[in-house]
Amino acid sequence: MKKSLRFQLSLTSALPVLLTVCIISLSAHFFIQRQFDQYIMEQQAAHAASLAESVSSQYDAHHDGWNLDYLHGFGMYALSDGYIMEVLDAKGASVWDAQNHDMTLCHGVMESILSRMRQQKPGTNVELISKSFEMTSDIGEPIGRVLIQYYTPNYASESDFGFLQALDQILIYAAAATLIIAVFIGIEMARRIARPITAATKAAREISIGHYDVRIPEHTGSMELITLTSAVNQMAEDLQSQEERKRRMTTDVAHELRTPIANISSYLEAMAEGVWEPTSERLSECHLEAQRIAGIVGQLETLHRSEENESGIQKSEVHLRKICESVASSFARSLEEHGQHCTILGEDFSLETDGDKLRQVLGNLLSNAIKYSPEGTSITISLAHTDRNAEIRVRDQGIGIPKAEQSLIFERFYRTDLSRSRKTGGAGIGLAIVKALVEQLGGHITVESQENKGSVFTVSLPMQSSEKS
Repeated sequence: MKKSLRFQLSLTSALPVLLTVCIISLSAHFFIQRQFDQYIMEQQAAHAASLAESVSSQYDAHHDGWNLDYLHGFGMYALSDGYIMEVLDAKGASVWDAQNHDMTLCHGVMESILSRMRQQKPGTNVELISKSFEMTSDIGEPIGRVLIQYYTPNYASESDFGFLQALDQILIYAAAATLIIAVFIGIEMARRIARPITAATKAAREISIGHYDVRIPEHTGSMELITLTSAVNQMAEDLQSQEERKRRMTTDVAHELRTPIANISSYLEAMAEGVWEPTSERLSECHLEAQRIAGIVGQLETLHRSEENESGIQKSEVHLRKICESVASSFARSLEEHGQHCTILGEDFSLETDGDKLRQVLGNLLSNAIKYSPEGTSITISLAHTDRNAEIRVRDQGIGIPKAEQSLIFERFYRTDLSRSRKTGGAGIGLAIVKALVEQLGGHITVESQENKGSVFTVSLPMQSSEKS
């Protein structure tokens, strides 16, 4: 069964924490238990030595005898703590023996201790240790030995076992609290991660059905998720922009074709009904309108091929100044009719590019410069290059472009002066074609302009090779 991302992230974050907590708790338990057993063994050995020292102090050197009443009380007290004691004199004879004194009591006490140990720590190997301590008098003469037996290494009092149990409970509680906190943190982290992903999924669904205005709030601190939401938002913006351009293009195409079609229709209708005579002038007007329609359609086809790169790039080594001179030469008649002249500045150099597409770019820019510049003005084409880029600047002294509209002039059908554009016959597609062609060639185009002072269009292309002519 498929699980949600939030569940998987929560589980993924909780399992390592659970495993880590278990490992740490078990390791702490065994380490503490081992250290505690070692501590108990050391304490038992130290206590046994202390018992032997206490027993040796009960020897009376002047009377060469022992305080038997003290030995009896002291031995029974030690027995209650789990130590079976036997005192021997210097000759090895038994002075006092807990087992001889009360075998049943000794057996009962030791069985009780052994039972408690096995109950508290089942499966452990309990060993009965016997130790012998030599006793000497104040002047260093041997006075006897003390034999002490006790269970080790696992003997501990009830208070010691209680301490270990309390410590284990603390570890369990700490592990449980850590796990609960980790689960809550994991759930919160999973929620924070899953929320923008879920929002991106919902946004993608909305975008797929045409709701391009949907946006995802970018409020997460993760760089990857910010990138994801930004990409989805950018995709929505791009699709919305494309959709708006498509609608605007449909409207603009209809608008551009409506006038010539209406003119042709009215001319033909008038001539068909006998209102007008089909004179050569009226037929010529119809022909001009038909050419206008054909020109718009041709420009649209060129724009489509340029944007879709259907015609492909045919790169070869071209000499830039020669191309500029060739383009300027093709407009010589138009320049003469407008009383304008074109100057080409800069030395010749070569680069790898598509010469035909570059000619089309320069032709469109020069055509616009001629159309929108007053008579008697000058148009300048200047060339420059670095090791990485070649630049072509087309400067005119025309009407200029308002600053607010300079970023829009490369859009389809956009015209800064509708009446002037209609007068010159433009449909607002030429600069869109220029931009698409320049981008095909791997470059970019920019414009700088001031109203009534002219414009400078700069085409920047990559220098595939740079050989001076």
